[in-house]
Amino acid sequence: MKVIFAGTPDIAVPTVQALHDSSHEVVAVLTRPPARRGRGRSLHPSHIAQWARQHDVPVIEAANLSEPDTVQAIAECGADLGVVVAYGALIPPSVLDMLPHGWINLHFSKLPRWRGAAPVQRAIEAGDTSTAIDVFQLEAGLDTGPIFSSQTVEIDPFITGGELLDTLAHQGAPEVVNVVTQIEAGTAICQPQSTAGMTYARMISSRDLEIDFRASATDVHNLVRAWSPKPGAWTRLPNGQRMKILNTEVGNRQDLNPGELVITRDQVIVGTAAGSVILKTVAPAGKSHMAANDWARGARLEPSTILGSESVISDAQ
Repeated sequence: MKVIFAGTPDIAVPTVQALHDSSHEVVAVLTRPPARRGRGRSLHPSHIAQWARQHDVPVIEAANLSEPDTVQAIAECGADLGVVVAYGALIPPSVLDMLPHGWINLHFSKLPRWRGAAPVQRAIEAGDTSTAIDVFQLEAGLDTGPIFSSQTVEIDPFITGGELLDTLAHQGAPEVVNVVTQIEAGTAICQPQSTAGMTYARMISSRDLEIDFRASATDVHNLVRAWSPKPGAWTRLPNGQRMKILNTEVGNRQDLNPGELVITRDQVIVGTAAGSVILKTVAPAGKSHMAANDWARGARLEPSTILGSESVISDAQ
């Protein structure tokens, strides 16, 4: 099969590499344009663009697929099938219908649960104990197409969103190749999705990442690990600065108010509405990740310091 691959971040690389190493041919990649990163805000090509140039594969960089030049480039690449992994933009029906076998997508959830942009993080945040690797046919609806392949994956209670994404990306790559091979052979079978249990994994906002210690310790822990290491859940220090919290454990203190900070010889503990969390790794504003104990020793915080927004502070007091 001649395949055009659409993807942008590093989690898309295992699949395009697996296709490249298979009997199929990656005739072009479609990816988002260079983005500004780092303190210098210089432009950096996507991970998929970098991979393509290292492997002499033509690159189509496009923020959306409505531009005539982009549509023409896709049409002229000669692909039989499109494969999508985290491209970052919707593919319009006119482009979906352009290729003989359409487009398939690798999605990291048990569809129809967690359709949308952030299925792995939303699953961890919600406390799900399992997810899946689904390969399905793209259609006009958001993640609504029939499913070729689905493999259930257990979610470790301590795994972070970044770690789970990496695991699913590598486990899903060979499954995509299998589906492409079946489509080529005419043996692929897909099943329509049910609508029962459908949830939507909406994109994250900075406000969503603020930790509300009025939630339970388990909910706080799940929020932290869902969005670690990037973009990272955060709270406010008494001076108003943000501090990211990147690793926690559920503690056993029951006597602390929400957001109340206690520093012992060995632990940094924060109260919640039900139980407590132990801070393990933090990133104060403008600083790299560090052990919470190291941060606490240098922070010189007052006794009974309360972490969190004004609403949490006033309720706790």
